[in-house]
Amino acid sequence: MPGDLLIHELGPKGDGVHRSHGGTVYVDRALPGERIQATVRRGDDGVLRGDLLKVIKASPHRVKAPCPNYDVCGGCTLQHAKDEFYRHWKLDIVRDALRGKGLKPRVWHDPVFLPAGDRRRANFTAYKKNNIVILGHTRRRAHQVTDIASCLVADPGVMDMRQRLTGLLALILQEGKPAAAFIQAVDGQFDIVVTGPVGKTGKPDRETRAAIAQFARDANVSRVSWRANLDDGAEIIVESRPFTARFGALDVILPPLAFLQPTQAGEDALVAGVMELLPRAGKFADLFSGCGTFTGPMLERGAVDAYESVGSAVRALDKAKGMRPLKAIRRDLFLNPLRRDEANRYDAIVFDPPRAGAQAQARTLASARTPLLVAVSCNPNTFARDARILVDGGYRLDSVRVVDQFSWSHHVELIAGFTKRAR
Repeated sequence: MPGDLLIHELGPKGDGVHRSHGGTVYVDRALPGERIQATVRRGDDGVLRGDLLKVIKASPHRVKAPCPNYDVCGGCTLQHAKDEFYRHWKLDIVRDALRGKGLKPRVWHDPVFLPAGDRRRANFTAYKKNNIVILGHTRRRAHQVTDIASCLVADPGVMDMRQRLTGLLALILQEGKPAAAFIQAVDGQFDIVVTGPVGKTGKPDRETRAAIAQFARDANVSRVSWRANLDDGAEIIVESRPFTARFGALDVILPPLAFLQPTQAGEDALVAGVMELLPRAGKFADLFSGCGTFTGPMLERGAVDAYESVGSAVRALDKAKGMRPLKAIRRDLFLNPLRRDEANRYDAIVFDPPRAGAQAQARTLASARTPLLVAVSCNPNTFARDARILVDGGYRLDSVRVVDQFSWSHHVELIAGFTKRAR
């Protein structure tokens, strides 16, 4: 039955939170101070969730969402809030995470908030029914795919390529079988990966390959790859030219599905923040280096050892054209973190782990004598956990800068600098 709920606060994932003796209820697209009408259910994860039916008393921070797909698309979280409220919330996500671990940087640098509309990588869910392809997104905690023909966060070129791709998918996808499409754009180049059963047998046959090759020529796509499942490696079907990115002093031929920062402006802001903290010269390590986003710019100031567990990224760095000395080292830093004696070789270490953070690596770095550590993180909670380890080991948290390139989402990034305290 529908019930009235008072929203007390905003959760870290952007949903409104109602607290009562009956339990905590999370409601998508509700704001603090609002009284709403919602149906409450228990989700598959055991959490009470409210489906918003009506806003009885609106927050003064509420605005009409600018995107026509907002009610049916799960891609954005907080378009219904004013910019000022949204920005304070993003900053509070980071501040609260640090406060929870008893941390306070000496300096909070000015945050960087980047405008929407230039997301250069996108994952779409695809479904073919009656030879018509739906290509879009699902709403949070839902399974129905909504066709998304326009998007306020994606680069227009990506959305144009998405529209052209539907014609190819209608030819190659199997009827009624779930699939996905990944599109990444760099400097006018496009890299596409199709995931799911294709052709008559579920794998690329002669007709499927011919259709993909024709599409790549017509759409001027650099590379199209395929994989059966999301956990599989991608098989290149057609590659008309190398898919290349430039990182500072390096030109890197990227492998399929290569990780890049979601926007060029976001990459530029993160690189600028890292380089601002690094010394003008020295020997550096870049941990969780990927294909060289920070490695390339760091090479302009000295030798860099780039550590990465993904073999295709390490090979890409090995073959990169540009400034040296660069050493690309394949190493799983979760299972085999850089040791204290190894860390002591460097004048500064940059680390940019995935959302899981770098707990094992932080433990070994904490006892090292490396003068400067620079952290880049996309998860304030795991960053705060790892920062606490470093501070307890003798480092000082000097500065934090928040960078937001994930407009209207709950994701937020940061750059932090640590220096070793004198004993």
